[in-house]
Amino acid sequence: MSSRPSVKANPAEFRPLTRRPDAPKKLDDYLYSDEPQLSLHIVSFKDATLVSLTWPHTFSDAMGLSALFNAWTLVLYGQEDQVPPLHGFNTDPLANLGASPTVQSVLANRQIRGLRMLLFAARYVFELLWWPKVEKHVICLPHLYLQTMKNAAIQELATQDHSESKPFLSDGDVICAWLTRLAIQYMPPTSTRLIVIVNTYCLRSVLAKDLLPRGTAYMSNAILGVFAFLPSYQIFQKPLSFVAAQIRRSIQEQGTRSQIEAYAALFQKAISKTGHAPLFGDSSTQMILFSNWSKGKFFDIDFSPAVIKQGIPLEKRANTLGRPSYIHSNGHKNGFSNRNIFPIFGKDAANNYWLCGTMRASVWRKVEEDFAAM
Repeated sequence: MSSRPSVKANPAEFRPLTRRPDAPKKLDDYLYSDEPQLSLHIVSFKDATLVSLTWPHTFSDAMGLSALFNAWTLVLYGQEDQVPPLHGFNTDPLANLGASPTVQSVLANRQIRGLRMLLFAARYVFELLWWPKVEKHVICLPHLYLQTMKNAAIQELATQDHSESKPFLSDGDVICAWLTRLAIQYMPPTSTRLIVIVNTYCLRSVLAKDLLPRGTAYMSNAILGVFAFLPSYQIFQKPLSFVAAQIRRSIQEQGTRSQIEAYAALFQKAISKTGHAPLFGDSSTQMILFSNWSKGKFFDIDFSPAVIKQGIPLEKRANTLGRPSYIHSNGHKNGFSNRNIFPIFGKDAANNYWLCGTMRASVWRKVEEDFAAM
């Protein structure tokens, strides 16, 4: 494995191996057929097995799928009595989330409305028309490369903060800051355009005391967004530690129970009024969206009780018997093409992170050149 990041294939190239040709691709394929929401597809080779699930995002988020895999492997081990009970299968435990907020959302004054929304929409349409071609690729981020970036970032923050406590940055904070820089390379370094870094935030832990109790499995979606706002020139000119710290601050500030309730109220009001989720920033906003699946621990899924024959010898691979060597997600999107979206799948047995990105084709060429020159 190289010590530098590398760009891999488009996950779409694996579609023939991950789903049958007539598998659902849009909502109507589920609504007007007897197609189940969850389907399993398995392809076996002489030295490996591919296990793929297909589902609409309305069915579950990443942590819901993690609960499914947890239950599946418990059954494989004969531990059915330890499978957690399903929660919220006949009622919606999040139906009243945001019904009675106690504080105002810190995002309230940043909501894009009126003329600013029209200008934002016009800029977005121009982007789609002028740069219609986007590509999706997987990136392998080696452990050593990430740790070098992370250690440097924490050291930089420590020199600025003279308190006794050591600054904290997660792997995800550093990865998101690094990817944001890659994604906006097409902008001039002095640009004042507002970059809004959006992280999907899992609500299960913060709602564990009442709405989503620990020891149960909530299979549906329990996520909201947290938002960091930075003018693009700061992302170019300031050290990576600065951007990562802003992402960490957004999670700490917006991830409290009171702020989640306040944002949920904003969200529901926008949906009822416009039919769309609220957007935040200004008319120049460029959103960069991240979904970090690391907490789902998908690389730790243990199918070893189902193994009937060893494939690649253990001494030639990092993953142990029955555990994944590689994971990716490959979504279908109808209508306008998505861009600047980055799911982070987690780290493999060698502690290398695997992630995916959808960006302009021209940006990918620049990323490949930068990686090759390292």
